[in-house]
Amino acid sequence: MDTKKTMQDVKKEAEKAAEKAVTEVKAEAAKAVEGAKPTVAKAKAGVAKAKAGVKKTAKTAKKTAAKTAAKAKTEVKRAADKAVKGESAPVVYVQYQGAEEKVEDLVAAAKAAFSAEHARTKVTDLKLYIKPEERAAYYVINEKFAGRVDF
Repeated sequence: MDTKKTMQDVKKEAEKAAEKAVTEVKAEAAKAVEGAKPTVAKAKAGVAKAKAGVKKTAKTAKKTAAKTAAKAKTEVKRAADKAVKGESAPVVYVQYQGAEEKVEDLVAAAKAAFSAEHARTKVTDLKLYIKPEERAAYYVINEKFAGRVDF
């Protein structure tokens, strides 16, 4: 019987040791949870602050977009009003010894003559010199190409 008691004693001691270990682990876990609570609270506060910042930024962006849209609408309205009022480019004529030519026709003729020779070159600059006594207009295009158109 001594052996039975000893086994029972060992079993009881093992159970007590296990209970003690479980209690210690639970206590350590509780300490860890308590220690983590301030960090979790700070993280939650940070998330809340970030959400507020995002909302504020979105609100500001929305206001800016609305102001920009309103400004663009106003500018479009002004341009439309000018177009309706009939503000147009003046028509300029050159008259000499009973002959008359529109300057815009001479510009178109100069561009056409240039394009016939230089089809792949875009006209970015045009200077037109009108000599009514020669019934000709001399042009310089892109400060590189020169030519003459008769009228």
